[in-house]
Amino acid sequence: MLVRDTIPAAAAYAATHWADEPAIHQGCRRLTFAEYVDRAGGVANGLVARGVTRGDRIAVWAPNGVDHAVVLLGLQLAGGVLVPVNTRFRDREVSQLLADARVSVLVTVEEFLGRRYADEARSLDLPDLREVLTVDTVPDWSLAGPPPADLTRGEDISAILFTSGTTGRPKGAMLRHDALVRGYREWSALTGMRHGDRVMVTNPFFHAFGLNVGLLAPLIHGATAYPVAVFDPGSVLALLRSERITYYPAPPTVFVALSDLVRAEGGGPLPSLRSAVIGATVIPRPTVDAMYDVLGVDDVHVPYGFTEASALATVTRRGDSRDVVCGTAGRPLPDITVRILDPNGVPVAPGETGEIEVSGYAVMPGYLDPETGQEQRPGTGGVVRSGDLGHVDAAGNLVIDGRIKDVVIVGGFNVYPAEVEACLVEHPAVAEVAVVGRPDDRLGEVAVAFVVRRAPVDEHELVAWCRDRIANFKVPRAVVVVDGLPMNASGKVLKRELRAQLPGGR
Repeated sequence: MLVRDTIPAAAAYAATHWADEPAIHQGCRRLTFAEYVDRAGGVANGLVARGVTRGDRIAVWAPNGVDHAVVLLGLQLAGGVLVPVNTRFRDREVSQLLADARVSVLVTVEEFLGRRYADEARSLDLPDLREVLTVDTVPDWSLAGPPPADLTRGEDISAILFTSGTTGRPKGAMLRHDALVRGYREWSALTGMRHGDRVMVTNPFFHAFGLNVGLLAPLIHGATAYPVAVFDPGSVLALLRSERITYYPAPPTVFVALSDLVRAEGGGPLPSLRSAVIGATVIPRPTVDAMYDVLGVDDVHVPYGFTEASALATVTRRGDSRDVVCGTAGRPLPDITVRILDPNGVPVAPGETGEIEVSGYAVMPGYLDPETGQEQRPGTGGVVRSGDLGHVDAAGNLVIDGRIKDVVIVGGFNVYPAEVEACLVEHPAVAEVAVVGRPDDRLGEVAVAFVVRRAPVDEHELVAWCRDRIANFKVPRAVVVVDGLPMNASGKVLKRELRAQLPGGR
C-alpha cells in the first residue's frame, strides 16, 4: 500500500508540508494549502452534521470555482463518494444519474450562464435525495472545528464517474482512492508537473481530466490550481501571461484558439508555459506545431485512457518527437499493461490492429449496478477492454486506429450516438434516425443525424428539439433527411456508408 494512498491523506500531507503556499487561485480569491484543507474540513463537518456517513454518494453540479474545489475535497474528508454532474445536463439526464447512484446530497450553484441550477435541483423528485445545498452558501452550512476522523482506506471508492454504454444508458465506473492518487501522482510527473507549478484548469471539474489533472494532481505535487468557469481565449491568454502559468491540460480546441489569438495580436510566445497536455485521439500536426512554435510550449503530451481505467493508460513522454506526439498516445504508465486483442481475445502480432485492453491497479473494480446501487458482480478483476481499436508501433507507442462503438468526440466530450438517436426518435415526425460523427476543424468531430421522416419536419425544428432535451455538445450540428437508412441483412445500420456521404467522411 502506498504512503498517502487516499485523497484525505494527500490533503493532510499538503496542509502540513506546504501550509503557506498557494493551493488554488481564482480572480481575487486565493487559498493556501492550509486554508484549502481547513475549509474543506468545515464542509466535511457540515455534511456529517446533515447525516452523511462513510460511503454516501454526494453529487456536485456546478462550474469550476474555489468553493466548488473546497466542496469536492470536503466530501472526501467526510468519507463520501463523489458523483460529478455535467453542467450541460438537463433535468432528465440529471435525474437518471442521481437515481442510479442513490445520491443523498446534491451540491449545486444558484445560477450559472442564465440557468437557475438550484431551482432545477430542488424540483427533482428522487427518493434517496435528502438535501440540496449550494456552493454559493458554503460558509452557511460548513462547521468549523477539526474534520471528522479519517477512516478512508485506499481500496475505498472515491468517485463514481458515469460513461455511456452501448445502449446509451450511462454506466457508473467506481474508482478507488489508491488508484487515483497513485495514478495521477505518476501520470502528472511523467507529463512534467512538479512542486510549485501553476496549473491552468479550464477543463470542467465534472470531467475526469479537470477533476484529476486539474485538482488532484496539484494537491499531490504542491502546485497551484487556477480554475476557470468559462473558457474565453482573450481572458485565458491574459491569465497565462500575468500568472506565468507553467502547466496546461486542455483539448485541441483550446490550443487552436489560443494560437490563433497570439498570431492575430502579434504577441510573442508564453515563456513560462513548460508543459501542455492535449486530450484527444487524433491531433492535427498544425495544432501541435503551433503549440511549440506560436505558444512556446516546451513539451506537449498526448495521453490515452478511459473512465473504467481511471482515465489512465498511456502518455507520451518529455523529449518525444513531434511525430510521436502527433501520431501516438505514448507508452503505458508503470505497472499498467496494454494489450491489443483480436475479436477472440487473443493478442495480435506487433503492428496489427485490434481492441485495446488495459489491466493493472488503475482499472475500476466494477460498474455501479443501477438496480441495487452497489458494485456489479462479478467485477473486472483488474482487466477491462476499451472498445477502441489500436496498434503498438515499433517503438512501443500506442496508436489509436478508431472506435468500435462509433463514439463521437466533440471538443473532448464523448457523445454516444444511441443517446442522441433515442432523443430524436421521440419526435413524432421522426421514423428512423442514425447519428454519426463528422470531422470538424474546431471541435475535432461533431454529430450529424440522418433522419427518415414520418411527417414533414425541418432541420431547425429537430435541432431545437434536441437542444431542449440533451446537453448542447450532444446536439447534432446538422440533420440530413433521407428516404431510408442503409442496413445489412440483420437489420443493422451501416454507419460507414452514412459517414462516406459527408465531407471528410470515413
